[in-house]
Amino acid sequence: MDTDAADAVTTKPASAGAEADVVALFAVLWAAATLFHIWGPSGEAFNLFDHHSRVGLLQAAAGAVAIAVIIKPRCLPLLAALAALGPMILWYEMPIAGSHWVVASFVDIAFLLTLVVSRRADRVASIFIPLARWVLIVFYFFAAFAKYNHAFFTPSVSCGNFYFDELTGSLGVSIHSATAGWSHLVPIGVAATEMSIPFLLLFRRTRYAGVVVGLLFHGVIAFDQTHLFSDFSSVLAALFPLFLPAAFAKSVIARVRQLPRHEEFRALCAGAAALLLLVQWKQGNIRLYRVGIGWAWVVLIVALVALVVLFLFSPHPPPDEHPLRLTHNRVPLWMAILPVLVLITGLSPYLELRTAYAFNMYSNLQTADGDSNHLLITRTLPLTDFESDLVQIKETNSPDLELYARGGFELPFLQLRAYVSHHKRLDNGTDVSLTYIRGGVEHSVARVRDDPALIEPVPEWEQKLFAFRALDETDPARCQPSFLPAL
Repeated sequence: MDTDAADAVTTKPASAGAEADVVALFAVLWAAATLFHIWGPSGEAFNLFDHHSRVGLLQAAAGAVAIAVIIKPRCLPLLAALAALGPMILWYEMPIAGSHWVVASFVDIAFLLTLVVSRRADRVASIFIPLARWVLIVFYFFAAFAKYNHAFFTPSVSCGNFYFDELTGSLGVSIHSATAGWSHLVPIGVAATEMSIPFLLLFRRTRYAGVVVGLLFHGVIAFDQTHLFSDFSSVLAALFPLFLPAAFAKSVIARVRQLPRHEEFRALCAGAAALLLLVQWKQGNIRLYRVGIGWAWVVLIVALVALVVLFLFSPHPPPDEHPLRLTHNRVPLWMAILPVLVLITGLSPYLELRTAYAFNMYSNLQTADGDSNHLLITRTLPLTDFESDLVQIKETNSPDLELYARGGFELPFLQLRAYVSHHKRLDNGTDVSLTYIRGGVEHSVARVRDDPALIEPVPEWEQKLFAFRALDETDPARCQPSFLPAL
């Protein structure tokens, strides 16, 4: 599908050198996105030398490869190694995974498949970039669409107001937007801005504006020092520039090469990133670590926005005429399966396949048992019955499960089984006790291991692919700023 406005302007195809520049710039930004993911809330490589886990070791390997990519951004095997590690990290992080890393993994797979089918290095960009653009647009549409629900536009519970206050508070400004006279402006502004971005990117005459708005919006969001959104924003920061012509990447590389000691500058960036990784691996000075991440994001996003603005305010070619038409870019049509899988992931909450890492983050969206609080999709089409089997926890000696009772959250029985089957005892060796209501019937067990149905293990693949967040018992649904222990 091509939604570009009809335009008689024809542009000269990018040269092989220009396409190599695009891939090189993407490689640096993708390496940065990988590092911010490892440094963010998903990071499992803390105290790596004393405590090993598979995901921690994979993240450590990805961090080392990302440093190598920054040093040698034109080395396709290094970028391929980084892309191969992404989906593996996602698998071991699931079910508690961020939507940004799901998007990143789709992009990684697109790049790996491109290397298989392209056969020539000079065709990598022409095949990979249209696919990456489609992944971003489909993902971003669903992320924005999820916010169009009753709860998001209710300031007292809206994630928009919650994170706006958190952002300003972390920067030393105390604003209680949920109770201010202009409280509705925050969720309206957030929802309108996010929904505008994919449509701005779709059309030729507004595409550059979409890139700038996207970078500025997510750049500001990631200034939040309480909740590190730089992992999410850095993935988008690597993808938005793919909507610019190849001349942008060429101009960036030319400006970098004009620096008096550009090789030393690149080594300095790689060294700073490596230092942060070592602090993480050795569980060093956490304050220095968080300050370093904050400044790393400031430097990256300010430099990137400045480079985009300089490019747009200097003579530059018009936007690509057919940036999304796969056949125009000689992309094998079977590779369109990737955007289709992104589409299915975005539809997952409305099909009750999954509500975790399903592009509905920070949205107040709640879909369960056929019901939805969305303004447009008021009923779901359940393809599973997991969310029709809900549990309300009344009493427990488990501090983790107590969060559900104290907070007024329900959870699917599937999630309770998945959690309890791995947490039958507390850290002090005491058996977990539980009183819960399921299907209107109250169940009470002094030791969860005495209830075979409760501790029946959930297959790993099922835990990862069918993952559901907690459901708010109150109406409107409150913002859930984090995953609860049983997801």
